[in-house]
Amino acid sequence: MESVIVLWSAASAAAMVLAVLCGLMWLMERRDTASLMLCVLGIATAVSAFLELSIMKSATPSEFGAWLRWYHLPVYVALIAQVLFVRRYLETGTAWMKWGFIALRSFVVIVNFLVAPNYNFESIDRLQSMSILGDPISLIASAVPRAGMQPIAAASLVLLQIYVIDAAIRCWRKGGAERRRKALVVGLSVGLPIFCSITYTQLLVFGVIHGPVSNIPWFLGTLLVMGYVTSRDFVISRRARLEVAELRSQLAQIERVSLLGRLASALSHELSQPMSAMSLNLGAALKQVTRSPTDITELEAILHDVDADNDRAIDIINRMRQLFKQRSIELNPIKVEDAVKNAISLADAEAKAQSVFLLQRIPPGLPPVSGDSIHLSQVLLNLLMNGIQAVKARPLGARYVTVEARADLAKGEVEISVGDSGPGVPATILHRIFDPLFTTKPEGMGMGLALSHTIIEAHGGRLWVDKESEDGAVFRFTLRAA
Repeated sequence: MESVIVLWSAASAAAMVLAVLCGLMWLMERRDTASLMLCVLGIATAVSAFLELSIMKSATPSEFGAWLRWYHLPVYVALIAQVLFVRRYLETGTAWMKWGFIALRSFVVIVNFLVAPNYNFESIDRLQSMSILGDPISLIASAVPRAGMQPIAAASLVLLQIYVIDAAIRCWRKGGAERRRKALVVGLSVGLPIFCSITYTQLLVFGVIHGPVSNIPWFLGTLLVMGYVTSRDFVISRRARLEVAELRSQLAQIERVSLLGRLASALSHELSQPMSAMSLNLGAALKQVTRSPTDITELEAILHDVDADNDRAIDIINRMRQLFKQRSIELNPIKVEDAVKNAISLADAEAKAQSVFLLQRIPPGLPPVSGDSIHLSQVLLNLLMNGIQAVKARPLGARYVTVEARADLAKGEVEISVGDSGPGVPATILHRIFDPLFTTKPEGMGMGLALSHTIIEAHGGRLWVDKESEDGAVFRFTLRAA
């Protein structure tokens, strides 16, 4: 059986290679469960090839029946993987058909292990030999089929066939070249092999034809075609995601520039204070130098003040320069209090100009979070600026924006909230609040909250509006603990 062993071993190896590739695609994109199902199909196909070889090498009817019983298990897994693949890949399908098929096949595989020799036959009486590629293999010469059970097995496969066709039609009707391509590929690469498998298996069981017990051509054919198609989709999707990430980075840069534009007048006022102080102190220092005798102690104090004002001005400029930088998200352990402090320091000048109190309630001992300090500062600054604008119409003394944080050790995350004392978010726009280009401000771009939402999701967290807040608007977001 050397040639048969080589051929089936090659089929098993090919199935395992495809399973590994599909598994890697799933690991790189966990939401791609269609690739996971193809990985499972590949493993089941490889195991099926091994068991088919054992069946073909059987020397006695009892050995043949015992291997055939175990053969039902990988076939069951392969069929379930195919129906779940169709559901995930086409994103459609009739639920009752899917669950009906799974229930029928589960019944078949359970009964298979409760009866002897297996589900298909009441008895296998005699084997015969057949030559494939010049090598002898064992076939059933005489057997008694389990006639009362065969309709259930056949009905399950017919239901699978109908489910695949129905899902392909539904996908086709949704329109679009991509959906129609998927529907056609699935209909041909999954539906056609299933039909061939149904026909071949029933003819084999009832003795109409005599041939090897094998599903390898159907399973491997489906796996090869769908593995190629999904890998192509994966490459295209990966390229599209990279392009989207680049666009998101550029939009984030534009939004940061826009934010600094809104802060420009307040920041220029804040920057003018240390500059004016340095000018006055330098004038005082010149007077001390021209005096005789010079008061060295007083001169040192003046120069110390100049140095402090210079550091303050440099700090303001550096914080502005950091936000101007264009960069991708780089996750590092950062302290929540540092990110909040940085954002508040940038928004503080605007808050003072609008007579708004910026409050922070950050408890000590918060665990560091995994995040990008610049992008998180952008999110916080955007929420703070939205809050400042929301409370401008409130009476003096009632204008405040509060930043709070708390750790959820059970979930391994930190929740940060930014709330204000404004009128809150109208219920009519809650469902659109994070949509790109949606804004209620005449001068707004409609990208701040949308980008903030995307940035937090890229950090593995989520951003939402607290609908239960009774006092103003409260935006909450989570970050994973580092």
